[in-house]
Amino acid sequence: MEQTGHISVTIKGKTIAGTLNPKDIDIAETREMLTDVETLLFPTKTEKDERPKVAYEVKDGSVKNIFYLPLAKAIMFSALMAEVGNRGNIDLLEPKAAAIIDKWQRKSYNSGRQYIITSSISEDDLLTISNESRFIAPQSDWVNTSLYLYGKIYEEGGLSKVNLHILTDRYGKLTVNATEEQLTEGDQKLFKIYGLWVKGKQNLASGQLKDLELIDYLKYQPEYDEIVLQKLIKKATTNWARIGDKDEWLQEIRGGVNE
Repeated sequence: MEQTGHISVTIKGKTIAGTLNPKDIDIAETREMLTDVETLLFPTKTEKDERPKVAYEVKDGSVKNIFYLPLAKAIMFSALMAEVGNRGNIDLLEPKAAAIIDKWQRKSYNSGRQYIITSSISEDDLLTISNESRFIAPQSDWVNTSLYLYGKIYEEGGLSKVNLHILTDRYGKLTVNATEEQLTEGDQKLFKIYGLWVKGKQNLASGQLKDLELIDYLKYQPEYDEIVLQKLIKKATTNWARIGDKDEWLQEIRGGVNE
């Protein structure tokens, strides 16, 4: 049987009646906490799709949200949160995970509540978010942009989110959100080279792209037509062969600049 561990997010604060406890938490806030922790534990789509079972329990003291999960995942998550706590910033987290810590930090500023992350792996607190900490994601690193992408479209579809996947030389594999109409109109585009005009966000430091949306397709055209180019080369070669003194001919068309 697989060994289990747990991580906990304890919320501490004050109410009119005294210390915050589970009865003070509305079901909407509980639902938000469950979603936030799932994202924090499994921030990428692949991790979320393949995630193990995670059980939940809430206890007094003040509001202790406990999440039971495989021991290996608890160990890795604990090490990550401890490093974030030591650094005092969220730079090393995946963007979606960083956004959760950023959200809790802003809530702490507004409400005075503390968010304390602990685990069964360590007796020490791994990460404490309070109105004195500064776990804020740098907002200026991402800017709105529109750009052209060129590459092979290797996947289309989706049920809840319609999108396409394109393999580019510059950015690698990218996911671009689209509409059903955009995917079905015109020629079949799957496994073909296309240009895409997209909008989204780009990281100023790394150049990474995210939240891409399709504006329009651009039929990919090479910079030259290979057949036309070969014909021009053949014609130029024939004409060049007819010239007797090539040095004299070049000097004449240059206007005698070398004389």
